[in-house]
Amino acid sequence: MIPRISKGSSAYGALAYDHGPGRRDEHENAHKVAGNVPGRTWKDRARVMDEHAKTARGEVAKPLHRTSLRISESDRKLTDREWKQVANEYVERMGFDKCPWEATRHADDHIHITVSRVQWDGKLAKTSHDYAKAQAASRQIERTHGLEDASRKYNRERPEVSKGERESAERRSVRPEREQLRDKLTAAERASDGTRASYEQKLTEQGVHYRANVSKTTGRVSGYSYGLEGHTTAATGEANAAREQVWFKGSQLGGQFSWNKTQTRLAEQQKTQQDVDRGKGEGRPPAREARQMQQPMTREQAREEAARRAAERQQQRQTPSTGMETSEDRKAQPMTQENTEQRGPMTREQAREEAARRAAEREQQRSTEKDQERGR
Repeated sequence: MIPRISKGSSAYGALAYDHGPGRRDEHENAHKVAGNVPGRTWKDRARVMDEHAKTARGEVAKPLHRTSLRISESDRKLTDREWKQVANEYVERMGFDKCPWEATRHADDHIHITVSRVQWDGKLAKTSHDYAKAQAASRQIERTHGLEDASRKYNRERPEVSKGERESAERRSVRPEREQLRDKLTAAERASDGTRASYEQKLTEQGVHYRANVSKTTGRVSGYSYGLEGHTTAATGEANAAREQVWFKGSQLGGQFSWNKTQTRLAEQQKTQQDVDRGKGEGRPPAREARQMQQPMTREQAREEAARRAAERQQQRQTPSTGMETSEDRKAQPMTQENTEQRGPMTREQAREEAARRAAEREQQRSTEKDQERGR
């Protein structure tokens, strides 16, 4: 099982992609197989996730943690029930079981797991070393469900660390640089937005030097070489000689690190991000649905809100009219068909205030009726 991790800002955009047709109409029978977010449709659930993240931790720019879990071609076809078990096990092992999340299936060989890192209690789930955790979770899931160990195939396709490299690393009490570079290149690729510029920026952040082999005639990149910061050697083999960076070609780190394969994965990642962003742009809920998403107020909150609104209306009646309507006047007015048509569509903030006002009035009315019944 191969996990692919990405980060995002919009659950609506992510689920719009998962439940949409795909870039080449390859998505078939997209449906939810697991999750803990309430809502009848994926749009309802996505909006719950986005609203919760915005309300509880609005300062977090990219609260989404996305994982694609793909089984090997040699594995059997999993049922929805088995995919549900896989998703639940993965979420628990990643430490996301207290977060809003959903797993979507639109193909036989993989699922997409969308997690909001903003837990239901408002705390932020930790994602440090998430790639290593995802690999460990995948290995355990493979053993539990009798699936092929993808790490064995991965290890067969990458060159072994030489005896000299390993002995040199042991003398310096570090991991072999070839192994470190593999991990850092993978992390940089997954953290990028799929563009070459972003990929190179993430390499620098990982402490990786790089140089592209650019054709002088076509200007196209045919390959990359990578070096770990601080990994140098004497140019002439003498101790006092000037030191030079040690470089590895991508293919020397493993077949999957060749530029052709890396470029293909980056292009796929970029297209996926574009699809998610496109769905995000189309995912703004109308004011009516925004009102429906508000959490119910307590009785005490409803009474306070009703009292505040009543005081505002009383103050308005006592203030001489100037013939000019301010934004505060518009907010304080009850919603009627007449003034709704005059004012046009409500903003989300106005919708929330209107929903709160109506809830407060209903709660006050119920409280008054109960008090009257007790008086009888």
